[in-house]
Amino acid sequence: MTQKNSNLIWVLLVGLSVFVAYLFLQNQSPEEEQKAESSATLVSTQLVSHSALVRQVTSLGTALANESVQIVSNASDYLIELHINEGQRIEKGQLIAQLNDVEERARVAELSASLVDQKRQLERVKNLAKTQATAQSLLDEQQTRVNTTQAQLDAVKARLNEMSISAPFSGVLGLRQVSEGAYLTAGTVLTTLDDLSKIRLEFSVAEYYLAQLKPGMTVNSSSVAYPGKVFTGQIKAIDTRLDPVTRSVKVHALVPNDQMELRPGMLLNVSVTLAEVQALQVSEKAIVPLQNKQYVFVVNKDNSVTQTEVQLGQRIPGLVEIVSGLNPGDQVVIEGTTKIRSGSIVTPTVTKVGQ
Repeated sequence: MTQKNSNLIWVLLVGLSVFVAYLFLQNQSPEEEQKAESSATLVSTQLVSHSALVRQVTSLGTALANESVQIVSNASDYLIELHINEGQRIEKGQLIAQLNDVEERARVAELSASLVDQKRQLERVKNLAKTQATAQSLLDEQQTRVNTTQAQLDAVKARLNEMSISAPFSGVLGLRQVSEGAYLTAGTVLTTLDDLSKIRLEFSVAEYYLAQLKPGMTVNSSSVAYPGKVFTGQIKAIDTRLDPVTRSVKVHALVPNDQMELRPGMLLNVSVTLAEVQALQVSEKAIVPLQNKQYVFVVNKDNSVTQTEVQLGQRIPGLVEIVSGLNPGDQVVIEGTTKIRSGSIVTPTVTKVGQ
């Protein structure tokens, strides 16, 4: 009786195992069955092709006034007139400040009258010298007096001009540093004057790009003060010397500033368009860095992959230029690179550039 029960138990266990195996096979999903039947790895790929690439160099630049000076006093005296409206535009030659010039004006009047009298006496001596040879020495003396007085008059007129301070060019006045009625000494700063109609943008470019830079090239710049706005100008000048430490060259560009949005001292992001070419480009996700080299996985005709070294060029958001290592039409893996190695079998799904 015991032997029969034991056999029955074994039969029941075997039957239960078969039933469980049957249920497992029935519940297995099609994807799991497919994986069980094949060891290929599902990856996303991209076909390598030529596409437009804008070659450009980027840098950080500083905004400078196109023209900038400190307005200073060249003479020492009391300030009797001050025409400084801070932040206001003035034209070239417009009066900014006037120092007390009473003494200089009186001296000019005195010397002018003296010069007229001496010139009249000079004419008399000239007429006398025509008839008397001895009058020649008197003529020379009188001519010397005239010349001396004229020189004194010119010097006083120059000093008189220094008492009036005018704008050397059209621009915008800065903050006032003095008050009307103050006694000024030579070299005292009154204010600043900046020509902000154009901004001189100064930035540095690596020596590598020196041969490609030319005056007249378009320069695009932006500032955190104006998100999304681009200020466009042109390269005006390239320095004749390179910085021996940074191996970079200093570049100046002129940027129109009609709305007075840019100010001297602002930090700007700068980009210079060097050329527009057709180049091989792939998604930056396809690049597999290994030590100091860059690789991609190329899909072969039999769906196996080969790890191939490539030389990279310019990068733009999402894409990278391939200088060497690939040919147009090659299929490279852009997603799933961490799951494969050279020789792996894959199931590729082609993705268009930019997706």
